[in-house]
Amino acid sequence: MSRSRGQGSSLLNHCFGIIVGIVVSIFWVRYVGKLVSTAHSHHSPNHWIYLASTRAYGLCYNGCGDSCFFPSIIADTCYLTIKVNLSSSKIIYDASKIWFWAERYPIPCLEAVGEIYKADTLWWRQFWLRSLYIFAPVFAFLAFLLAFATIECVRSCEPRSRVTARRDGAEFRAPLLPRIAVAFLIEVLITSVDAYPCLEYCPPYDRRFTNANGTLHGVIHGWSSDSYTETYTCGKSCTTSPADGQVTCSPLFCTRSRPFMLPADFIDRAAWRVEKCGFRLVDDIPGVVDKRVPNPRIEGVLWEKIAVSAFNSTDEGGEGLDEGVRCLYEMI
Repeated sequence: MSRSRGQGSSLLNHCFGIIVGIVVSIFWVRYVGKLVSTAHSHHSPNHWIYLASTRAYGLCYNGCGDSCFFPSIIADTCYLTIKVNLSSSKIIYDASKIWFWAERYPIPCLEAVGEIYKADTLWWRQFWLRSLYIFAPVFAFLAFLLAFATIECVRSCEPRSRVTARRDGAEFRAPLLPRIAVAFLIEVLITSVDAYPCLEYCPPYDRRFTNANGTLHGVIHGWSSDSYTETYTCGKSCTTSPADGQVTCSPLFCTRSRPFMLPADFIDRAAWRVEKCGFRLVDDIPGVVDKRVPNPRIEGVLWEKIAVSAFNSTDEGGEGLDEGVRCLYEMI
């Protein structure tokens, strides 16, 4: 009879612990849901305008400099200016259509792209808040253990005989929770690449050009080399047999990075395209050349940056764009 009473009490304890765990889990899910639904941005509108000016339009217009390993990020930011969907507005947001305007950072465009950054930031914040849902079963399990242990502790204060079991004459007590062994195996797969960009072999290299009448100047700028991994023999490893003293050697192999295309080689691939646009290569040019031709495919495909001294456009209608500069933009 006492054994049946003990089993009934243990069942009630488990049921009570399960109920407490479920209640705690429900409260946690509702709490996380409220955090997700009330998530918002703490930044001012000027913050998002600044991001749109520097990260979107600014990077699309100016490129990413000589430390740029992956020019594809330029194309990504240029594409961001196309994602603005305001069909009712007559404003042009696409950076590929306004890059030569005198006012190529229109405030409405910066506000619209800033909203994209704001929505993206809010999405990620809600994403990480939603990850808190995974703690619901954890807290439910802990609440179950706490409730179960509390009731067992209270019941243990009651005077009762100690119940034990014997196996082969040896006394033992079953543990409350089994030990859990968890093993994680992480395997890293290294994929070899035939060629990859590198910046440490040669300094940046420039080739200058000018138009036929010498009124517009430009620079072809190369900053990266193309490299590959070379395997070579770098020594040998020898072992001596303890039986007959015979020495056996095997070669050791090492790897190193070697360039096979330098910045000057990339420039040669782009120079003929520049000449086809009516320009000629020269040794020196006057003035400052600081207006990048903002077609991201020039960096992405040719691994070159092309800049000119002027776009010859001062109006927002785009009628003043020099035909040679337009040709450079459309060269690839």
